[in-house]
Amino acid sequence: MNVREMPVVFQCNEQSLVGIVHIPEKPKKIAILSIVAGGPQYRAGFGRQLIKMARRFSKEGITVMRFDYRGLGDSSGTDAGFEHVGDDIDSAITTLMELEPAITEVILWGGCNAASAALIHGHRNAAVSGLILANPWVRTQESFAKVIVRDHYAKRVFEPSFWLKVARFEYNPIPAMKTIVSGLGFSKKKMVASDASTSIDTLPFPEKMLIGATKFKGNMLFMMSGLSLTANEFDELLLHSDEWKKVLNRTNVDRVGIENADQAFSTHEAREAMLSAAGKWLKKWSID
Repeated sequence: MNVREMPVVFQCNEQSLVGIVHIPEKPKKIAILSIVAGGPQYRAGFGRQLIKMARRFSKEGITVMRFDYRGLGDSSGTDAGFEHVGDDIDSAITTLMELEPAITEVILWGGCNAASAALIHGHRNAAVSGLILANPWVRTQESFAKVIVRDHYAKRVFEPSFWLKVARFEYNPIPAMKTIVSGLGFSKKKMVASDASTSIDTLPFPEKMLIGATKFKGNMLFMMSGLSLTANEFDELLLHSDEWKKVLNRTNVDRVGIENADQAFSTHEAREAMLSAAGKWLKKWSID
């Protein structure tokens, strides 16, 4: 299918945002809006993955928009962080639907803290019917410590090189003990989905994600990498949160594990597995 790639500039709170829209000649009613992960990334994504995603799915009739939110890439303004990009997402959705009137529903696509942003903000826009989430970012000091204890220190005690360092007095146990204590504290915490007496804006961002996931009634796909510490942290969160378990157990929520993929799906095989999983999910839920 022929696809037109069109640059766009649109406004968000008096700032100019830059994007690229991939418009197929016969667009479906559903579109994808990709959100950029924070840090030194922009609308192309790590290893140009967002470009490859957009070109693949637009050839199948799905309009895709990639854009830089405020303060990233070519967009003006100051980057306020993924917790505060709701206005950027809303402006992009409005622009996308104005450019292609055939679109009636939008799926948010994001990895790492872009997935976190989609969970926080997706439920607030009525046009959003689905979320595709790769390795959502939930890191806190406690969650990081818990995973390090489980996945690093628990394995190190079985390595001869570790005990050799101990015997030579080359190992400093203090950092490890601090990490272990911090990790043990994490298991005692209870995450709550909402609290009427507390402003959502003041909550830690993982709790904002949970509130957003609980309120979002559309379809969700979680794509989790087997070699990702971030994915492990999310799984650790699930172990201690009945509220998150309820979200993942909903009939319209799917999870796909990609065993040999790292956080960024940086190999060709991992990227293809990720795109294939997303493609199957899109065919399951998308509107022709």
